[in-house]
Amino acid sequence: MLEPPDLADERILGVLAGDFGIRGAALAFLPVGNDPQSWAYRVEPATGRPLFLKVRAGAGAMPGAAVPDYLRGCGVPLVLAPLPTRSNAPYAAVDRFALALYPMLAARPGAEAGLSQAQWRRLGAAVARLHAVAVTPGLTRLVARERFVPGRRELLPRLEAAVAAGPADPVEADLAARWRARRDMIVELVERADRLGRRLAAVPAPQVLCHADLHTWNVLAGPGQDLWIADWDEAVLAPRERDLMFVVGGIGHGLVRPQDTAAFLEGYGEVDPDPDLLAYYRCA
Repeated sequence: MLEPPDLADERILGVLAGDFGIRGAALAFLPVGNDPQSWAYRVEPATGRPLFLKVRAGAGAMPGAAVPDYLRGCGVPLVLAPLPTRSNAPYAAVDRFALALYPMLAARPGAEAGLSQAQWRRLGAAVARLHAVAVTPGLTRLVARERFVPGRRELLPRLEAAVAAGPADPVEADLAARWRARRDMIVELVERADRLGRRLAAVPAPQVLCHADLHTWNVLAGPGQDLWIADWDEAVLAPRERDLMFVVGGIGHGLVRPQDTAAFLEGYGEVDPDPDLLAYYRCA
């Protein structure tokens, strides 16, 4: 289970009071999410509605808050953007952490709630607007560019060595056994990603701003037809296939049906995705 960060509640409450003007709030840690560098809290102000607080490791820039704040200024729809600090910044920094505050939505992940065909069309139109955002110098300072090297690729030799060493810890041993049982498939995926990555890096495609984690667990559906795109931590300048791969075929069984893809593309507009780019991103 995810544990709270090494940041005292008193420090967090101090930031809420000093940077966001929220005094006398109650704080509750939420053990949710898969990112070991991010943590979530429910904030109960003395007056008003509950809020959602995201804490992220690192005292530098917080793209996951700065990017949606930028997109809000560009008029991109459906973006779940942070509430501004008293100095109109998208997040506040304390110690080795960055803190961003959001409305607490009455919403469920699209993967659980399901999206209507109208919502898929709205999502497609919003992603088209996202991909049309001008790539300015300010934006390039916020996010990285695609280099066609899969994330954490450098860890694989160390993992292979650890698996070969036969770990004694029962959890690690179970992981090692599962890895060995699927090693041929893993090696094939790694080699294919490397091969495609080298080819695509040699002749780079045009890059646009991408969400880069656009599966339906990061699309929140509320009452009626309300819809929000959340969790912008992975935003990157990349070919548009970086986002389209999540809806053109999808990344998991049952997450995206053919009719969902069709509705999304109705909203997105005419597009002919590059099959090599889609293949690279799936392998990666």
